[in-house]
Amino acid sequence: MTFMIIIIVALIALVIYLYFYRRKEKISGYNPYLDALTALLDNNEELAFKKLKETVSRTSDLIDPYIRLGNLYRKMGDITRAIQIHQSLTVRPTLKKGEEKRIYYALVQDLLQAHRPLKAISFLKEILKIDKNDPTALRMILQIYEDMESFKDCITIYEDKNFKEKDQNRLAFYYASYANKILEGLSEDGKESEKEVLNLLRRALKIASDSLTALYYTARYFEKKGDLKKAQEYYLKIMETHPDFAFMIIPGFEKVYFELGEFGNIIPLYEKLYNKNPKNFSVGFALAKLYEKKNDIDTAKEIYRKVADTYPHSILPKLSLLRLMVDDESTREKIYDIEKLIAGNQFICKNCGNKVKKFTLLCPICRAIESYSPLL
Repeated sequence: MTFMIIIIVALIALVIYLYFYRRKEKISGYNPYLDALTALLDNNEELAFKKLKETVSRTSDLIDPYIRLGNLYRKMGDITRAIQIHQSLTVRPTLKKGEEKRIYYALVQDLLQAHRPLKAISFLKEILKIDKNDPTALRMILQIYEDMESFKDCITIYEDKNFKEKDQNRLAFYYASYANKILEGLSEDGKESEKEVLNLLRRALKIASDSLTALYYTARYFEKKGDLKKAQEYYLKIMETHPDFAFMIIPGFEKVYFELGEFGNIIPLYEKLYNKNPKNFSVGFALAKLYEKKNDIDTAKEIYRKVADTYPHSILPKLSLLRLMVDDESTREKIYDIEKLIAGNQFICKNCGNKVKKFTLLCPICRAIESYSPLL
């Protein structure tokens, strides 16, 4: 009997304690979760981290504090802990659709930072099971495949009826890039694959007949096969339809003309293009180089001067001009070495301004295609 009285008294004491504790907490207005959100708004991540940990230690009912805490772990570099926290939320039985999507998106970010793109794609596909029209999930899958250069998968996603933002030139880019990936790994006896490459390139040009990427990879395909007349045809199309991208093809273009015994036809073509657009740096520079090879130094100097006047901030034409004005052979060679170091050293995306040292047809930052040009 005494034991029962003790238990009853203890229970009453506990109830009274909890009542006054909760009442005091309510009156005081202390809420670590609100403090955490305020800290996040103030970019005070250290305090936010502390308050979020306190929040989840007090209650396990809320989803948002766990997601935010996991995100902070990821930001701090503890990817394993971030994945653990976010993964643990996926097994909760009463999740709403919006909460599920938020958890999966957090996991996608964790996995991308952990360099596990395929696993990230699997969670993005879980989002699409919840909402098949989710544009962000579709776009992220596409971008991951782009980064992986898995262009066959890019085509599948881009041609999906649920992918709304369609651009024929981009689709042609995927087909041509897929063809080129096969071409790069083609062995001597890969006749079937060779047929597939050609079919993909034809498909790309059918989608967008003036696609720079499709024209470029088609020219390279025929050049690799030894069909120089066909390669010449597609290089010429690039010169005619995309003269600003002449810098991409000038070495291959001149090589094909040389091997066909038509090298003498290049100067009239370059002159026509340059006269049509004196701002075409690459064509003007290539034209001056050819006059140098012909030992027509005065004409070469004149063109270098024009290019330098058009692009007053560019060092390269000024160096080339200086080299032609110097008599000392040793000095000329040193200037030429500097020219080689500068030429094609950096490229800039016309869409977002991102700079890269190696030319690419796809911007890794803004995802624009065919947007890079030499930084002059």
